[in-house]
Amino acid sequence: MRLVLAISVLLVASQASAVDPWTGADLVDGKRLYRALCAGCHGTSGDGNGPVAEALEIPPRDLTRAEYRFRSTASGTLATREDLLRTLTYGLPGTPMPQWGDQLSQTQMRSVVLYIQGLSKRFAARTAAPTILVDLPALKPAPVTEATIERGRVLYGKMRCGKCHGQAGEGDGKAAPGLKNNDGRRADVFDFSYGVYKGGYGPGAVYRTFVTGLDGTPMPSYGEALPNEADRWALVHYCRSLTRDRGLWFYLSEPPTWEEPVAGQ
Repeated sequence: MRLVLAISVLLVASQASAVDPWTGADLVDGKRLYRALCAGCHGTSGDGNGPVAEALEIPPRDLTRAEYRFRSTASGTLATREDLLRTLTYGLPGTPMPQWGDQLSQTQMRSVVLYIQGLSKRFAARTAAPTILVDLPALKPAPVTEATIERGRVLYGKMRCGKCHGQAGEGDGKAAPGLKNNDGRRADVFDFSYGVYKGGYGPGAVYRTFVTGLDGTPMPSYGEALPNEADRWALVHYCRSLTRDRGLWFYLSEPPTWEEPVAGQ
């Protein structure tokens, strides 16, 4: 009887590990990879003061603060492991942060994620898993129509987006010059006309930014201000429509943007 019970327990454990994508990830390998690939910018301790940090136009993230902009969770809450894995996989287009998905295995990147979480006391102090606010793969974007884009244009004015982003979305709003991030550095207001989205160009990624906000920056969450799904997608489609065509040279010289698949694509 004990033998049968022991075999049953092993089978259950085996099945559980088979479906857990984080099985195999470990801190030892994560530390090794972090020191080799990440510490140059983010620093050995993760404080963003690596040896090449000063040479970068965009400062590296201070990982000890655990203040991540591209999250699936509510503003002010911790990002999930999957959020960090997404950034490692695709990088942040338009910044020095490269995509590691074509150089590291999924297990290696998950190991790095586990190590990065260990660099911040915030992750160690949490008592429960963060609640997912925007599940990208499950999103179903509304169709892009002239009426939807026009509705988005009206909402862009109503929500006073132009105050920071400018009336044409070029990042030149009246309030833009005086904006600062939480670390005291000048905040770069996004230029929708440029169209290189750090968190992904797809409609789902832009939707996520509007709903969750960008922690550590003046960009707030509009989840409560825009509770209507149709309005959220209208604003997404309008802002994406502001991207101008810059010709073949731009697409050959700029880092590629990425689009994470969502249910409607």
